Amino acid sequence: MGEELTVTQFNERVGSLVSNTDSIRNLSVVGEISGITRSSAGHVYFSLKDKDSAVRCTLFRFAFSRIGFELKEGMKVVAFGGASYYVKGGSFGFNIESMAPYGKGDLQKKLEELTAKLLAEGLFDADRKREVPRYPRVIGVVTSPTGAVIKDIIDTTARRFPVDILLAPSTVQGDDAPKSIISGIERLNAVQVDVIIVGRGGGSKEDLSAFNDEGVVRAVASSKVPVISAVGHATDKTLVDRAADRYAETPTAAAMIATPDALDEGRNVSNLILRAKGSIDRTLGRMKARFEYAEAVLSPKRAEVQITSMGNKLDRLAVNSDNMIRDMLSSYGLRLDRLEHKLEPKYMMEGIHQNMMSLDDVSSRCDRAIDDYIEAKSNKLERFDGKLSGLDPTAVLGRGYTMIKDRDGKVITSISMIDVDDEVTIMMKDGRAVATVKEVKR
Repeated sequence: MGEELTVTQFNERVGSLVSNTDSIRNLSVVGEISGITRSSAGHVYFSLKDKDSAVRCTLFRFAFSRIGFELKEGMKVVAFGGASYYVKGGSFGFNIESMAPYGKGDLQKKLEELTAKLLAEGLFDADRKREVPRYPRVIGVVTSPTGAVIKDIIDTTARRFPVDILLAPSTVQGDDAPKSIISGIERLNAVQVDVIIVGRGGGSKEDLSAFNDEGVVRAVASSKVPVISAVGHATDKTLVDRAADRYAETPTAAAMIATPDALDEGRNVSNLILRAKGSIDRTLGRMKARFEYAEAVLSPKRAEVQITSMGNKLDRLAVNSDNMIRDMLSSYGLRLDRLEHKLEPKYMMEGIHQNMMSLDDVSSRCDRAIDDYIEAKSNKLERFDGKLSGLDPTAVLGRGYTMIKDRDGKVITSISMIDVDDEVTIMMKDGRAVATVKEVKR
């Protein structure tokens, strides 16, 4: 009989073996997710399985917070970690440290590299995109002949603006899709359609992979006619969407971009007709008014009336001119007679004598006025002279007074202005004396 162990001892021995076996640690395991559950602590539990087997997995909270994508049932992933053994429950499992969608890393990297390459070549530049013709005659469509895309495009164009639809049947999913789409674009360019719609319905990123193919993107960019991309939905942007001249979220939207609305166009035409009619009516009205005016002005009857009126005006002007000339001649004759009378010698001497008498009288009055003016000014000057003499400080010197000045020539008016030994000048009426102060009494 072998070694006797408790259940706990057995599980601990198994756990030790699992923990110390390098061949089942630091592994990457590929499988599909099944049976996702979450604990209140934030840990995630599920199984990874393939067609023959399954293993229970644990994704602890700190590892789950770093994976960066949503876990879904049936998603194929690659999980990195190692084998684990839960001693208390006696269960074997796989402890996941990191995880990524299977194959997404390589595909995403290739897509990003291709995007950068085409962007650098200018295939996505806005200035190379062309306008979609406003009134197309033939619309080419590259899509599956059995899908809903072609039906939506036909129904939409028939309702809005009926045009010819030329279908280039293509595979839009799978390995053969890129070559089929490229062929469809080339065939439609060869028959010279007005615009091309490249489209399919929505799908997963794998379903839309043909529209991220480099050859398809270059075929769209090099098309001779404008291309409208209608691949998938708004959340499923592809490189074809970026290279096309216009992008539509759905095939129906693409058909609306490619065609005008017949009802709107009809209303626009009606408005243009009304505006043109109004403009023509206004122009005809102005022309009619001008012709009526010209006819009224240039009619023979009106011309005769105007000629008669102008003749009457000329007659009146002639009579008025004769009268004016006679009046002017009469006035000039009278003025000439008066001048002749004034210029006779007798009358001229009388005028000279009167002027001489007037001149003598003016001269006498001027002399009297000058004498009076001079006398008044002389009297005023004498009064001013008397006042100035009374104000002259030296005038009092003649009455026995003196004037004392300091060395700077300033008049001393107070005892406070001098001190003992100061030199002063004493001004008198007939001279001056220089003295030194010996005593000052205040």
